Amino acid sequence: MKNSFVFFLLFVLSTPVLGAEYASLKYDKVNLRTGPGERFPILWVYQEKNFPVEVLDSFEIWRQIREKDGTLGWVHQNMLKKTRYAIVEREASLLKKDDPQAPVVALVQPGVIAKVEECPKGNYCRISVSDETHAKKGWFLRSNLWGLDKGEIIER
Repeated sequence: MKNSFVFFLLFVLSTPVLGAEYASLKYDKVNLRTGPGERFPILWVYQEKNFPVEVLDSFEIWRQIREKDGTLGWVHQNMLKKTRYAIVEREASLLKKDDPQAPVVALVQPGVIAKVEECPKGNYCRISVSDETHAKKGWFLRSNLWGLDKGEIIER
């Protein structure tokens, strides 16, 4: 038993830690289940297309996901897409350029879901946000977004 524990500990410590993988919901109705299969109960029904999630694990055609608040569950792989979206965590200015002195395009509120257009090396990502009547694009502080790895580069 002791040898098994030591082996397990060595295995865990020697396993490389991969960066998070993020995805977004493909549809405006997605069932979050307690396990990987339709026989598992539905925990939650998402009703927000493009909602960003972190993919933690996979089992056949199922993906275990976590959302910003820590909620965990399983969704069918066809309910996810690779297009990157992020959740605004703190109110901040959307800027015309990736410069803190640039003109302000809009003030973006917490909870807004933003499409990630690009994230070059640096402190800012180019995002787009929209509501029923307006769409805005600009540069936003990376540290104010959930759904990106620290330092992750996303190209157009």
